[in-house]
Amino acid sequence: MPETDKPLAFFHDEPIRDTDLTFSEAVTEARRCLNCRVPQCRKGCPIENEIPQFIHELTTGNLGAAAAHIYHRSDLPALCGRICPREAQCEGACILNKKGQPVQIGKLERFVADAAMDAGLLPQKASKKSNGRIAVIGSGPAGLAAARTLAQKDYDVTVFEAASQPGGTMTYGIPTFRLHKELILREVAALERLGVSFQYGKKLGEKEDLALLFQEGYEAVFIAVGTMECWKLDIENDQLDGVIDAAQFLRQVEQVQLGEFALQDLPVQAGDRVVVVGAGNVAIDAARTAQRLQADVQVVYRRGPKNMKCLPSEYEEAKEDGVTFRFYAAPRAVVGTDHVEGLQYEEQEVLEDATMVPTGKFGTVQADKIIAAIGNKPETSVIRHFGVDTDRDGYIVTAERPYSMTSMAGVFAAGDIVHKPQTVVLAMREGRKVADSIDAYIQAKRLLSGISQ
Repeated sequence: MPETDKPLAFFHDEPIRDTDLTFSEAVTEARRCLNCRVPQCRKGCPIENEIPQFIHELTTGNLGAAAAHIYHRSDLPALCGRICPREAQCEGACILNKKGQPVQIGKLERFVADAAMDAGLLPQKASKKSNGRIAVIGSGPAGLAAARTLAQKDYDVTVFEAASQPGGTMTYGIPTFRLHKELILREVAALERLGVSFQYGKKLGEKEDLALLFQEGYEAVFIAVGTMECWKLDIENDQLDGVIDAAQFLRQVEQVQLGEFALQDLPVQAGDRVVVVGAGNVAIDAARTAQRLQADVQVVYRRGPKNMKCLPSEYEEAKEDGVTFRFYAAPRAVVGTDHVEGLQYEEQEVLEDATMVPTGKFGTVQADKIIAAIGNKPETSVIRHFGVDTDRDGYIVTAERPYSMTSMAGVFAAGDIVHKPQTVVLAMREGRKVADSIDAYIQAKRLLSGISQ
């Protein structure tokens, strides 16, 4: 386990637990469920979580049974219950949402998951490690989900993580005020009790690294690295000093909290005028983080509020934090000579048919720093050295059979590095599917080997 007593710097007062519900309140909320014959909430969930079943068990006070239903489909419910875009998924599909009062499924999920973890309501036998050795590269949601499933199938699993802490994007891309890192460490501790081993500061990114793993007796390798590099703004003067990569910024902030990076060395400081370009989850996270650093933050977005990729609740929370927004403003150039002085934008107009067109009218937002948050992509400098086939954008190409195996036999890949950046729950789902595929591959390989002998 990595150390857990690192200083949390300026986020030291962020609550570790944010369940928000007492046991009585959770049961009361659970009883609001209509137990629909065709539960729309399950249709809205990417993993078709057993939502009505776990909620029903919660109404009876049977937390163990409730947790068992959740873990049938989910590997990280305490985390997903906090960071899943539930407004657009299960809660958005809840029949009660027609009146604007859906069952608070996310809060109920994390309440049950927290209770199960705290009380040991899901006792699980440690892996016998009798089925062979598996290497997992990356400890994000896909890697953690695969490690759990493989350990339950009695494989000896080792997770190799390049960073000093587990979690991948959950640790280095999601701010502590949204997901406290102690919760991720708790999940890792549970995996260690199952027999999963973790090696930190171990960056594997060469074809030779994979070959060495097989030489050391690993029967399969799962590449579960994420996409931690941001797209460039691709506008005039965007290489100027003061233009910041959102993913790198969020990573550095987390490193400050871990005591690995100096607060005064962050690219955003108190009093800075900061412009964030983009309106997705990463953009809002970066904006709210910069605001907590006591900067003056404005989000510039080329479309309107209804077109934002972030959740409506995140937009409202950002405004409550003091972040301001400039809509229908398409970035055109970074203003400045030696350092950022502002962002030039062109006003956009929405026609009656909803088509958005430039108006030819320009404006400038003064800024000391510009944070680019318009999407993530693979770190090609790392991926290309694995020696597996990739597409022209750097994403790893995988097969349908065996599911998610790369062009290199025995090497599998899934998550953002294959399917492009998605949600934690989708990466987790892929991790579990790949674990099943790895198991089938190894068993088939052994069967064929036995026949040939």
